[in-house]
Amino acid sequence: MPRIVLITNDTPHGQRVLQAIWDRGIALDAVLVLTGGFGMPVLRGAGTTRRLLRWPRGIAGTVRRRVRFHRERKAAYAARCARVMATGAMNSAHLLRDLRALAPDWIVLGGGGILKPEVIATARLGVLNVHPALLPWIRGTAVTGPSLENGVALGATLHRVDAGIDTGTILQRRLITVEPETTLGALERACNALGAQMMADAVEHLVGGGEPPAGVAQAVRYPLFTFPDEEQLQRHVALAKQGRGRELFEAWRPLCTDPDRLVLPDHLPTPATVTLRARGD
Repeated sequence: MPRIVLITNDTPHGQRVLQAIWDRGIALDAVLVLTGGFGMPVLRGAGTTRRLLRWPRGIAGTVRRRVRFHRERKAAYAARCARVMATGAMNSAHLLRDLRALAPDWIVLGGGGILKPEVIATARLGVLNVHPALLPWIRGTAVTGPSLENGVALGATLHRVDAGIDTGTILQRRLITVEPETTLGALERACNALGAQMMADAVEHLVGGGEPPAGVAQAVRYPLFTFPDEEQLQRHVALAKQGRGRELFEAWRPLCTDPDRLVLPDHLPTPATVTLRARGD
């Protein structure tokens, strides 16, 4: 059976993914909880003074996270995996040491940031992530609103992780069912819940001896989204209330190759509803 390790920064997303896997009767080999580090900041280049001034606050945050982990969080994780460990920050030497000692076949991401190539390389077969929107069109964070605004149906994507931001090989994309009247928050929660189930499906398949799908490389890059300002957020809220999510669902549903599970085809030309343009177009 493959050795599978979850990395999480103890967010609701990581907890959802772990619970969904546990609900399939699978105990992961290990969970690494990112708690930060104590190392000195880089003392060269622009921003050195600012980094030094922020360093004590960063150490205090690490101490608080580790105390909370051991007092409040460790037991909950330990009940759903074979081993749970507090590790350092993402891409830290501490994390690298822990991963090399665990020697995973697969790493599953449950939040924490962008991985450097040396972290990715510790997993013999690769790193998996779920993104709560449809790639390649909607990358980044807080992606439900931008999906509505740019004509992309709502769903989630299972993909391999590379050194970019949501740029790895796409393994599966699925839609959520959208009711006529709903809220932006409800849509976000539905996309996140679907993503957790997709990751659990993938882990169950691998544990059962299955091979991962070959997937489809992302040949083009679309803009990267970040957290919206207040004006953008209000537009997103209004679009959800007006039923834009349902409109897009109805437009994209006929494209699905598995109508019951709402799985989109691997090779899907950009649907006509999408208003985004790839970078360089």
